[in-house]
Amino acid sequence: MFSLFCSLINIANATDLKFADDGEVGFYIKKLGMKVIDADFQQVDSTIRFDPNHLEQTQIHFVIQVESIDLSNGTLHDILLGEDLFDVAKYKEITFDSTQIQSLGSSKYNVFGNLTIKGKTKQVVFYTTISPENDGSFDFKAATQIQTKNFAMQSKFGSLTDHVDIFVDGALVKK
Repeated sequence: MFSLFCSLINIANATDLKFADDGEVGFYIKKLGMKVIDADFQQVDSTIRFDPNHLEQTQIHFVIQVESIDLSNGTLHDILLGEDLFDVAKYKEITFDSTQIQSLGSSKYNVFGNLTIKGKTKQVVFYTTISPENDGSFDFKAATQIQTKNFAMQSKFGSLTDHVDIFVDGALVKK
């Protein structure tokens, strides 16, 4: 009974958050050290429950609307949203659901979870920093790299898009 009571108290200490509207969620592709594609998504919904003292209760969930993509090179818009890469006609959303959070100390974490792109779900690890701010929000930065073949993404550009770096940069604010 005591452990149930403690669990209920711990759940009450978790903070319900969302990713701030002015944050960035996107990806880039580098070749020879230069970004050849730099994009972010304008419509991102999130539900985040964060308790740095009880990471087993932390949950991070993102839903990204693929059509909301904003590119540094607009001429690639239709190519990226086309059948070979994102296939937005069939797959409207990209999702991420955390499965485990591992503390690395100093506000750094490995966030393990399931990333779904084009209906394919793979486990990824986001290398993440979650730092508390004075106003009760958290500075949130996360990054990972995926292989596009794992998500049935092909490209007419050949090896240009074998690896894609995904990033999240912004604030977590109370809901």
